[in-house]
Amino acid sequence: MRLRSPLAVLLTLALTATAFAQRRDLSVGDAAPGLNIEQWVKGPETTIENGRTYVVYFWATHCTECVKAMPVLTGLQDRYGDRLTIIGISTEESEVVERFVTSQGSNMNIVVAADRRRGTERAWMGAADVDDMPAVFIVDHRGQVQFIGSPLEERFTSVLPLVLSKRYDARLFEQAQPMIDAARGARKVRNWRMCFKMLDDIIKVDPTVFGLYTLEKLEIMLVDMNDATQASVYANEILERYADDAGVLAALAEMIVTSPKIPDDKRDLDLAMRAAEAAAKVSDRNDPTGYSVQALVHYHAGRMDKAISLQRKAYFIARPEDKPGFKRVLKSYQEAATRG
Repeated sequence: MRLRSPLAVLLTLALTATAFAQRRDLSVGDAAPGLNIEQWVKGPETTIENGRTYVVYFWATHCTECVKAMPVLTGLQDRYGDRLTIIGISTEESEVVERFVTSQGSNMNIVVAADRRRGTERAWMGAADVDDMPAVFIVDHRGQVQFIGSPLEERFTSVLPLVLSKRYDARLFEQAQPMIDAARGARKVRNWRMCFKMLDDIIKVDPTVFGLYTLEKLEIMLVDMNDATQASVYANEILERYADDAGVLAALAEMIVTSPKIPDDKRDLDLAMRAAEAAAKVSDRNDPTGYSVQALVHYHAGRMDKAISLQRKAYFIARPEDKPGFKRVLKSYQEAATRG
């Protein structure tokens, strides 16, 4: 289940990456500072360690926008579980923080701490020249800050899943931005040779972070150039190159069957099925995406029984907070089967 395609999110982020180029004592791409905590009010004592993803959240009990952000952050913590640790830090007295946390109950299901003499606030917000709360910092698996901003920004909820999937690096985006701009410009004037060279160079910067740019190149072949033969050859290259990358494989299958830019007579459903099955094979067994993307391809191929069966499996293993979305899709497949 996706609200926006991974490629659309990635392209949007690329267009805004240069907004983070201004240097401060703490900027996107820098190593995350430590935590100087007076008291851990809720959850275990936590340190920033490599190999995990963190959201460090600065808030206050009297801040209306901070209270508004609590359900957003709790929802993200519930959704990503052990893959993510959200730490809410307040500079208020620990007794004040404790009373507030108790009053919130399950609405504040994150780690909460009281800062020690504003030391953590200075090391993070002060160093980053951030004055307003609520403020969040996303820290990736290497201990580098990848986002600084508000938890209520759309960009925050777009960047976070990419960081969790190791598909986002703000400094690499800054490095690749001239090539991204050049590729866009070449596409506009239909200079395919230059466009493809730039896209290939972008992917070479980091094949994982920029793996989804292979789909832009494929889209150009199918849509702009109307060259199904070249597109088929390149799509098979993607299958081989990203055989262990469930994210790229699932996005490839989804693009083939759902992109409104691709004419129906150019949709290679056999290729989409191969990509979907490959994605399912390398996906975590508790990830419903493998089942749901196969169901999606079967649905577009008119194989309703298979689509319903696989979507039902996706629904059953989905996290509770994600189940309504999977159930809506399942119901739409069932209704389509009834209509015949």
